[in-house]
Amino acid sequence: MKQILKLSFTLAILIGGPEMAVASSVAPHSPEPSVIRLDEQSTWRAAFQKALDVGANSEMEKLVKKNTFQAIEWIIETAQGISTAPSEILETRMAALRTAWKGAVGSQFANNMYEYYSLLDPVYRDERNKLKRRYDKAYARYSNNLTKKDQTTFGVLYNEYEGLAKSFLELGDHYFSSQSWLMAYSCVNEAARGEKANLYQCCEALKNVVEQRKKVDLQDRSYLEASTSYKSLEAQGYDRDVSADGEGSGEGAPPVNPRTEGAAVQVMLDFEMIPEVDEFKRPSYYNDELHNLWGRIAFSKKGSETKFSSLGELSPKLKRTGSAKVLVDTDNDGEGDLEVPLRGNVDPIEFEIGSGSEKRKWGVLTKIGTQSDMYQSIQVAMQPTDDQMMIYLYPGASVTGELEGVPIQIIDENMDGLYGSNPLSWAHEGLTKGQLHPECDSILIDGAKRAQPFSEYQKIGGKWFRLEMLNGGTSLKAYPTEIKTGKVKVSFKGTKPTWLIVQGAGKYENSYFDLMQKGVELPVGKYKLFCGEVRKGKKQQTMKALMLPGKSMESWSIAEGETTDVKLGGPFKFDFKFDESGKSITVLGNSVAITGVAGERYERPWNCVPRPSASYRKPGARKGSKAEKLGAVMSQDEINEAGDWNVAWFPIDLTITKKGNVEKSQVALEEKKNKLFGKIIPDWKE
Repeated sequence: MKQILKLSFTLAILIGGPEMAVASSVAPHSPEPSVIRLDEQSTWRAAFQKALDVGANSEMEKLVKKNTFQAIEWIIETAQGISTAPSEILETRMAALRTAWKGAVGSQFANNMYEYYSLLDPVYRDERNKLKRRYDKAYARYSNNLTKKDQTTFGVLYNEYEGLAKSFLELGDHYFSSQSWLMAYSCVNEAARGEKANLYQCCEALKNVVEQRKKVDLQDRSYLEASTSYKSLEAQGYDRDVSADGEGSGEGAPPVNPRTEGAAVQVMLDFEMIPEVDEFKRPSYYNDELHNLWGRIAFSKKGSETKFSSLGELSPKLKRTGSAKVLVDTDNDGEGDLEVPLRGNVDPIEFEIGSGSEKRKWGVLTKIGTQSDMYQSIQVAMQPTDDQMMIYLYPGASVTGELEGVPIQIIDENMDGLYGSNPLSWAHEGLTKGQLHPECDSILIDGAKRAQPFSEYQKIGGKWFRLEMLNGGTSLKAYPTEIKTGKVKVSFKGTKPTWLIVQGAGKYENSYFDLMQKGVELPVGKYKLFCGEVRKGKKQQTMKALMLPGKSMESWSIAEGETTDVKLGGPFKFDFKFDESGKSITVLGNSVAITGVAGERYERPWNCVPRPSASYRKPGARKGSKAEKLGAVMSQDEINEAGDWNVAWFPIDLTITKKGNVEKSQVALEEKKNKLFGKIIPDWKE
């Protein structure tokens, strides 16, 4: 360890946010964070603004060159501002920052940030903002732990930052992915861990810092110092795989791989388009012919353009060139060269995405709406018109190969263009406030009739492997590994789930398992509900709901050789919100969700939207008022009038006039026979 301690490592970590910029000095000799004071920040910005006001380009370049950290912070803040609330002031400042950065540093970083935030899809933006809040909370914990140096806390934070880095990367945010890896490094280096510093994890984190900064063309001080230290650690043999909770080597100890893994098996993967929606069963809410629920791209009039939002920066442009004609610009030359079939059938399209070693094929199944589509049992006209066109998308891209003689097929379920990527979460219709719909890639093993969620740790051909996807999923490395396992028994009162995915913790944070798979085994550890589905019926009569974890849900522990009982389902109750005034109570329809015995939530109810009745009472009273039923949307005209398809997923608000002198009430919802859940019992809430 002595050799690495000689490096002067002072990585500046931009925490971001409009209030202030914080730089954490994570040098082995300087563990305390250095904070850029607000007065310093204000002084620098005032100087830059003054130069901007008089058009002093050379002065702005000097300011950027003198303090690139301040420039980075304002570039990102300004680009973020433009993406949410564009204005002439922000655009003018951004143009000046881009020009000054280019002149002072000579890279495309400022332009890349402007382009990333400008093209950021609103759904991606919401998910990214959620990640940023997690990032800020993690930093607060990290800062508080600098004096305590609690090793368990540093270990938890490393896992959190590693997960954040990968999630930011999924959203195309290379800068904050890099920042997260910097923070992960600061949780396992000598400053944090002393003699127990994990140099394997340090090496991995620094490697990712360098790679992600290259993606945005940012070769700042953090990049240069990370690169130097990474090369030093690599030369000493620390560029090997490590577990998230592996111990670092002591002073003078030779590099040792702390994983109990065999040599990697390299598997080349070939693209294969899945031609039919029902080719095999998949752990996906969309695994049926109900195209109105699929992902979609929308066009307005002829000449309008859009992109596949799930592909982010990988997406080519699509242009509507006629009343029923859409072309994809697959080679980005400004001209459409692939026509999307618009015949009313489910048709595939495929093209190439990525570049260099990550260039690969991708595709999707497409369908257009009709004049007699059904939406929540309501007939709606969704055929293309002169003013609008909707193309529905179903994941059909996959890669196939053989792992030690066992055929595998990895499906890009979340349609992000990466095979075997981390799950993505989306804000879809039918979700109550604060909830997101997660979607994870899947894997079909040995020609099974049912796919499993793709998992970092996977059992294939009777053996456990740790899977590492390479070059966007064009190949993978599989490391044979020894894992102790336990089993699970699902006890569910009500309609049996079609699939039920749990997520591991710590070392298995990126591992997902479907508890409804026959004979499923889980590595020993803790697991939490990730998502699931209950459904019954077929075709247009299909009823289904998405299962999501509730805030109060506990995790399950899997012990070696034992069977853990997972209890979910009924008795079912309602979660909801209501507003109360002096004379009335209003039950908010869009807050209504069904909950289960373990606190799980059932969101996005399709063809089984709750139609509860509401009662109120004085707190502690034995009886409630006469029940009044919440209404329901019954036609497309009502949807159009609301201007929001979301209204069809929930009951309509109900206002109850109170009788007598009741200042503060308890309210309960009850449904005697829901189409999918049966009886939903009352649960009084204040």
